[in-house]
Amino acid sequence: MPSIDDQDRGARRSGNLATPAAPSQNLLWWLTLGYSAFVIYGSLVPLQFRPRPLGEAWEYFRRIPYLELGIGSRADWVANILLFVPLAFLWLGVLWPNRGWIAKALASSFVLIGCVGLSVAIEFTQIFFPPRTVSLNDIIAESIGAVIGSLFWWSTGGRVMRWLAGWFEAHAPTGTAERLLYAYLFLLFGYSVLPLDLTISFIEIYHKWREGKVLLVPFSAAYETGAQRAYALLADIAIWIPAAFLWKLSSLRPGRKIVLYVLACATIIEVLQLFVYSRVTSITDVLMAGCGGAIGVALARWLRPSTGDQRSPRSADFSGGYFALLWILALAGWAGVLMVVFWYPFDFSTDWGFVHGRLAALKRVPFEAYYFGTEFRAVTEVFHKTGFFFPLGALLAVGAAGIRRRLAVPAVLMHVASALVVACAAAGIEIGQLFLPDKIADTTDWLLETFGGLVGYFCLRMLIPLWQSGRGNAMPRPAPDRRR
Repeated sequence: MPSIDDQDRGARRSGNLATPAAPSQNLLWWLTLGYSAFVIYGSLVPLQFRPRPLGEAWEYFRRIPYLELGIGSRADWVANILLFVPLAFLWLGVLWPNRGWIAKALASSFVLIGCVGLSVAIEFTQIFFPPRTVSLNDIIAESIGAVIGSLFWWSTGGRVMRWLAGWFEAHAPTGTAERLLYAYLFLLFGYSVLPLDLTISFIEIYHKWREGKVLLVPFSAAYETGAQRAYALLADIAIWIPAAFLWKLSSLRPGRKIVLYVLACATIIEVLQLFVYSRVTSITDVLMAGCGGAIGVALARWLRPSTGDQRSPRSADFSGGYFALLWILALAGWAGVLMVVFWYPFDFSTDWGFVHGRLAALKRVPFEAYYFGTEFRAVTEVFHKTGFFFPLGALLAVGAAGIRRRLAVPAVLMHVASALVVACAAAGIEIGQLFLPDKIADTTDWLLETFGGLVGYFCLRMLIPLWQSGRGNAMPRPAPDRRR
């Protein structure tokens, strides 16, 4: 199967670099509308409307201040830039004409004017929604983001559209694994440079080293408890397992080479984090990435043997008794992991006054609790909640495949049942946190956990044909990768 880069070179030769593919146009519309709603909603959370005379608000807006930014405010500045990059990119994709440089220039101008106008409108509206901060910095940063987003569309819009269209075309499951790998690495690298308090000052990097944020000796980081140390090390291993797993499924490269790729990616991330003032650069993370890469490769080999025999006993027949038992144990084990992660140290309190106060907190609007903190903390919590429920959805996808194969249950019924299991599991976790003084039960967390489980379910559902064998279900192996 040709890679995405091969497809892009072919598109360049045919002259269709920036023409959106029809199957992905509807998806682009939904992404654009959804992201636009997210920008507006996120800019007004926690939705604490305070009426004031329009003339007074306009007079205040005329004197909108420009704030001096220190190193602690760089993250806010960069976050506002990044907020409008996808907005301009998506809207320009929606309005992009098929031909004519004049029409394309007019579409770009219209998008830029619209994004700047939206930024001004949001800042004015925030006057009525304290405790939101109104400043000229946000308008400037968001305008810069709109320009960058438009330039990105001009340079990479066609490639992104063909990447989206690839999900709707008939392609081998290895192509799905490749696309999932790219998406996962994109998120991993993006998260690794948060909170975007970037620096290239040698003096600031020196201060960072003096503060203990550059650790060149393995396992030299200090933790308050052994449980925190174990959690940090296991988390560093776990985040690289999916990367190696998808890498192995999407190619026939030797496992040792994939582990080296993982180590290289982890090393690049640690080098990048050297220039993010608040992040810690540690050689331990690279070593743990190697462990995660080895586990991911081993898991991919076990589920899809590298031998030519597609009906090897190790090939995953999800309707067999051995895999059924293994699946039940894995599902129960992960349920235990969720309880440990979200309920530790299990200091439950059943005092009615305490529980009543926690129930009142459930009335918060979605993402209100995430506003009272840094952007980095909010993004971390989003990945924390979705990431831990991703394996639950993946395990349910494996179980659903086995049930359908044995009982011929309709696919829609299995989807609905799996979604209900994920939603109920997330609700159970949040209900348990109502009785834990050091935890926060929130409807936003329930939504994120459910979303993470559903993403895991459908991702694994797309990958199952790679190793599923049996009557007529053996999948053709991908052609050897001869690229150097």
